[in-house]
Amino acid sequence: MADTNLDHRSGRREAVAAAVLFVLACTQVLWFTVLSDLDQTDDVLSVVLFFVLLVGAYLGLSVRAARDRVHAALGSPVRRFLGGPVILLGAALAYAQVSGLAIPPRALVYGGYLLAPAMLLFLCQGRSRSAPLWGLAAVSLFWLPIEFDLLPSLPLPPPDGYDVSRVVGIVAAFYLFLVAWPLGGVGYTLRLERRDFRFAGAAWLVYALLAVPVGFLTGFLTWQPDVDPVGLLATPVVIYLITAVPEEFLFRGVIQNLLTRLWGPRVGLGVSAVIFGLAHLPDLRYVLLATLAGLAYGWVYARTGKITASALTHTGVNWIWGLLLSFS
Repeated sequence: MADTNLDHRSGRREAVAAAVLFVLACTQVLWFTVLSDLDQTDDVLSVVLFFVLLVGAYLGLSVRAARDRVHAALGSPVRRFLGGPVILLGAALAYAQVSGLAIPPRALVYGGYLLAPAMLLFLCQGRSRSAPLWGLAAVSLFWLPIEFDLLPSLPLPPPDGYDVSRVVGIVAAFYLFLVAWPLGGVGYTLRLERRDFRFAGAAWLVYALLAVPVGFLTGFLTWQPDVDPVGLLATPVVIYLITAVPEEFLFRGVIQNLLTRLWGPRVGLGVSAVIFGLAHLPDLRYVLLATLAGLAYGWVYARTGKITASALTHTGVNWIWGLLLSFS
């Protein structure tokens, strides 16, 4: 009974945290929509509906009870693997249609992009021994088109707003690895404890003590404070949700997780850190600092079991560097 009550309390905390962030995000996008040049009601409505779908799925999937219910409701493997990608594809194309964006290239690219990883993991069911390799192949299909900027833009609001194509990919990956093909140990939860903050802070401090001198010695970093009082508190939240959590999900929650299953925790941590570093090519100085960062983030993930904890360290690094340092 005690464990059940604890689970209920944890579930409520996850749901409350997701709801608070959802309201804040919706308030912000409504504010920018009002300030934009959108005059037609259909345009405003399409922006709001598409944003609500993406952010609602992004944050809603952090709640374990919600993921379990979606998994159970979809039933058969075919519906489970294809349901999420088809809904996202339909929403993206509907938004493109209303926004006056070209449909054929988006239908072709997003159709393949969203459905190919799902079909890959659908076909690997029952192959438990090779499952990590299939998972790595599937996550590569999500990551590489984003890394090389291959996805047609989905500006929100149109025509020159923030491109949410990357968010579509992240939501699709969340759905695939948390609902359709549930990968244990990802640690996507907004329920953070004091120990999570302690580990995140310790990793940030050690990384700063190592990386800042290396950055100055190699000429990659320069001292250039640029403190914006207005964005001082809002910027970390944006970094956390837009950059840190998605990258931690990819590199720690999925890649490090799967590599650990293949080769053990130490090799999994090291190899995933190197992959994270190589994602910052072509500047080898950046690769070195990013690899060190990958070790720090991966250590936090290994100690806490939460990508949302390692994302705290990730956010701290990006935020402080943006405030005080400049990249050459």
